[in-house]
Amino acid sequence: MTPPFTTADDAWTVHAWRDDLHVALSLLTRLPVGAPPATASLSERPKRAFPLVAAFMGLAAGGAFFVAHDAGLPLVVNTVLCVAALLLLGGHVDDHGHTASAPLMVATMMKLAAVYVLGSPMTPGGGPAMVVVALAGAGALSQAAAILLEPDWEDEADVPAEAGAVDPKVVILPPDGTQITEDEMDEGNGRALGAPTTAILIALIISILGLGLMPTAVAAGGAMFGAFIAPRLLARDIEAEVLAAPLAMQQSGEVWALLALAVLLSA
Repeated sequence: MTPPFTTADDAWTVHAWRDDLHVALSLLTRLPVGAPPATASLSERPKRAFPLVAAFMGLAAGGAFFVAHDAGLPLVVNTVLCVAALLLLGGHVDDHGHTASAPLMVATMMKLAAVYVLGSPMTPGGGPAMVVVALAGAGALSQAAAILLEPDWEDEADVPAEAGAVDPKVVILPPDGTQITEDEMDEGNGRALGAPTTAILIALIISILGLGLMPTAVAAGGAMFGAFIAPRLLARDIEAEVLAAPLAMQQSGEVWALLALAVLLSA
C-alpha cells in the first residue's frame, strides 16, 4: 500500500500540513490526537513537522517554568516542574523500556542543570523568558539535527541504489513508486523541498526568531554534535528495538543545545 499525500503537487497544501502535524503529534507526544494511518506514520514527509511539534513542547514546558516563577516558587522547583512537563508531554522515559530509561534519565538530569542555569537571575540574560525560547529553539533544532544525521540504513547495509533514483532528501517521490531521474529534476519534475530541508529551515526560523543569530548558531552546533555522537555512544549498550536511534539523537541533540546555550550565557 502506498503512503498517502507524498506527491510534490499536494505536499504544500493545508490538508497535507494538517496530516503531517497529526502524525508528528501522535509520534512525539502523549496528546490524545488519535492514531494516524500506519502508512502516514511510515512516510518521510511528516518529519518536516517534527520541529514545529518540538517547539510547541518546549513552549509548553517553558510556560510551566514561567507560571511557577510568577507564583513565586523557588528556582529549583520551577526547573523541576519545567522538565517534568517536558517529560509528561513526550513520555520518553517510561515508554521505551527499562534499558532505555537509564541514558534518558542521564539526559534528563543534564536538562535540569541547563534549565536551572538558563532560568537563573544570576545568569546574564537568564530568566523565565530565556527558558521558554531556549526550550523551543533547542527542541526544534534537535529534531532537525536528528533528521539530517539519521543513518542511511541502505548505505549501511551496502545495498546498491537503483539507477536514476533521487535522494529523498531532495525531492518528494510520486505515490506510485515511480523514480524521478536527474533529467526530470532539471526540468522541474518533483522539484520541492524534502522533509529534512523543510525541517531544518523551520527549526532555524524558530530559533532565530526566539534566540537571535549567535545563540542559534551555538545551539545548532550543540544539537548537531549531540545528534552525531548519540548513536555511537549508545550502540554498544542499547538494542535498536529498545531505544530507536532517532529518539536517542533528538534527546542528545536537545541536551547539548541547551548546554551550549547555558555556557554561552554564563561566559
